[in-house]
Amino acid sequence: MKLTVLGSGTLFPYPNRGNSGYLLKTSKNTILLDGGSGTLRKIADFGFDYSKIDTICYTHLHIDHTFDLIPLLFALKNDKNVKKPKTLNIIAPNSFNIFFEKLYNIYYQWIDSPEITININELNPDEYIKINDLNIIAGNTKHTKNSISFKITDSLKSIFYTGDTDYSKDLILSGKNSDLVLMECSFPDKNKLSNHLTPTECGKLANFTNCKKLILTHFFPINEGNNELIINTVKKYYKGELILASDGNTYIP
Repeated sequence: MKLTVLGSGTLFPYPNRGNSGYLLKTSKNTILLDGGSGTLRKIADFGFDYSKIDTICYTHLHIDHTFDLIPLLFALKNDKNVKKPKTLNIIAPNSFNIFFEKLYNIYYQWIDSPEITININELNPDEYIKINDLNIIAGNTKHTKNSISFKITDSLKSIFYTGDTDYSKDLILSGKNSDLVLMECSFPDKNKLSNHLTPTECGKLANFTNCKKLILTHFFPINEGNNELIINTVKKYYKGELILASDGNTYIP
């Protein structure tokens, strides 16, 4: 498994941090974890082939996590370099079908193609889907009504992606003993906002999940310039490997 950060920021424009998006390459799959505005261009900027994406996992339906779905489908349809026929699997929380139907009704003439098959699988917490040698398991999160986390495992390694969330025991259970945890860290402790995590909460969660490597991401601009404070705060509770995500960097569990 290799995880590349396409966007470690938020919808607020800020230098060097794009909207949420992560590219996970495994032995048999290329998976996009979320994909906000600009994700598609970042894939090209960082030297990857967007047409190799076979699966998208959406944690929730906010625009900073889903906005580039229509541009992706437009590109797949119209790019003559894309090998067709092509199948795209989308794994998402409940209500995604309704969400996609509304988008399709607006953009169908630009994205509909008989050569592209879209398979949508909605998952509830604790449900899973198997793709080749991967198990993709959904977990419960505290962000939106239907938001979910993802734990992706093969025979050797596991990656747990929290998506946007507040602190909860469900996160600990879902991410337990993961090799790598990709966790949002949106605001400083003193600016705690409901439905998002702070460094103290990240440190406690990482400790309780007993993960080997923790990557913090989804930084709002208010966090910029506070790297040392974030690291020192998290390390009060978590003694494993700690990384603050940067766009374009690749990490191995």
